[in-house]
Amino acid sequence: MSFDGMFTHAMVNELNQNLRGGRISKIQQPFANELILTVRSNRKNRQLLLSAHPSYARVQITQQPFANPAKPSTFVMSLRKYITSAIVEDFRQLNNDRVVSIDLSAKNELGDIHSYTLVTEIMARHSNIFLINKETGKIIDLIKRVSPENNSFRGLLPGDDYKLPPAQNKINPFSTTGDDLTGMSAADIRQKYEGIGLDTSAELEQYIAQGNSFDDFLKSYQENLHPNAANNNKHKLGFFPISFSNTTTEVNAYPSLSELLDNYYLDKARLDRIEQQTKSVTHRLGIILKKDKSKVKKLNQQLSATDVMAKYNLYGELLTTYMSQIKHGSSSITLTNYYNNEEVTIKLNPEYSPSLNAQSYYKKYRKLQNSIPHIKEQLEITTNEVNYLESVLASLEYVDIEDVDGIVDELIDSGYIKKKRKNAPKKRKKKIGEDFKSTNGVEITVGKNNLENDQLTMKLAQKNHYWFHVKDIPGSHVILKTSDPDEQSITEAATIAAYYSKARDSSKVPVDYVQIKHIRKPNGAKPGFVIFEGQKTILVDPDRKLVADLKED
Repeated sequence: MSFDGMFTHAMVNELNQNLRGGRISKIQQPFANELILTVRSNRKNRQLLLSAHPSYARVQITQQPFANPAKPSTFVMSLRKYITSAIVEDFRQLNNDRVVSIDLSAKNELGDIHSYTLVTEIMARHSNIFLINKETGKIIDLIKRVSPENNSFRGLLPGDDYKLPPAQNKINPFSTTGDDLTGMSAADIRQKYEGIGLDTSAELEQYIAQGNSFDDFLKSYQENLHPNAANNNKHKLGFFPISFSNTTTEVNAYPSLSELLDNYYLDKARLDRIEQQTKSVTHRLGIILKKDKSKVKKLNQQLSATDVMAKYNLYGELLTTYMSQIKHGSSSITLTNYYNNEEVTIKLNPEYSPSLNAQSYYKKYRKLQNSIPHIKEQLEITTNEVNYLESVLASLEYVDIEDVDGIVDELIDSGYIKKKRKNAPKKRKKKIGEDFKSTNGVEITVGKNNLENDQLTMKLAQKNHYWFHVKDIPGSHVILKTSDPDEQSITEAATIAAYYSKARDSSKVPVDYVQIKHIRKPNGAKPGFVIFEGQKTILVDPDRKLVADLKED
């Protein structure tokens, strides 16, 4: 289901149970559309995520790590000025709409207590987050400022009066009792009641058709939450706050709505954040990749054109042999090919002598013959670059957000992007790779970019260790640190290799594995590129849960 009003209702209850009465200790804006408030409540620090993302807007407690940008945004500066150390008094939902208000009380520099409201409106591309002075009703600041020219309904700039989004004039289902929905279609339910999304209305229609009451359905959102990720009737993974045993097949259950969302949005949000951070880099690499692919196509065409080389050589031989039969000024001649006794018609330049016509074909032959080594060399260089760039772009699909810097450094070292300013602060040297341990205790290390892949495979791994990589698909190098691996460790290392590859969302992924001593890196090869022989291949399914269980803390 989507983050509709019903899910919002359940989430607001969860937030009140965990965060009401807490104190805001830290405010961050790690990405353009997302805000992180660290709330100290019940002796625990919890991260409250407020997202105004056009596709993934939501409110939840998150356990995902976020890096604090070096320079805070204007919005964060405003929030820190007014609500640092504020007390969270209450979470409220606007009727059953996707509008969540957080009531806050904070002291100013004089010690006077003032009231504020932090409002998150979840409305697709119009989603927004506001800090409002509760006493005056005016907007102090907001995460997305919109000029009056682009919004005639209400002001969306600091200093404007805060006005609620347009009302839908529908019934709040939680304000009713005893309503009979028998015979109502999903569309009718959505038309009558506020905050009931497409998936929820379809489930509700089936629920009512089986003789259950609307009141019991609403009660389950209050008292019987069962957060789960499930397959709907179209087999598409979705998330649900309660159990719908008759219309969905449960995949995984979660202890809270927030943990459910963390899992559901893990890859979606990660890819979006990586895209935000690397948009200019990927754009540049995309341009280079497009040119390289065009160049490969042209080089292959040029190589195909050399197929006529043997024919030109033959024409030169035949014209030389039968030169006495050629009449000056002829435009063609038919001669017998003495290799197979077949007749061959050869075009001639009437202005050339018989000797010059023969030399002309020999010249064409030699020109094509001399071009082949250059074409093959350029084809190899360009093809290797295409493979390298595709591996870099693919790695951005499966690495974690904290690994992006390593990929950027790799591109700087490879000359694809410019170095940063000389006075930029130096980054701490990171450990090479990410560590795992198989069920039977064998250490496994994964490279997170091509430079790490090179380091792990060619320098750090021992010759009798085993190397894993998805077959013919961009992915990480995985090292199984043993000379005598058991079958389970082989399967688990292969699963990790499949997970950290472009085939992450596939099944039955072929993974090659071989001892390090059978791997070598050609001179001048791009980072991460190796050749090997004597490998075996195993088919595995990428398994997120298994990978998470094997990961070392």
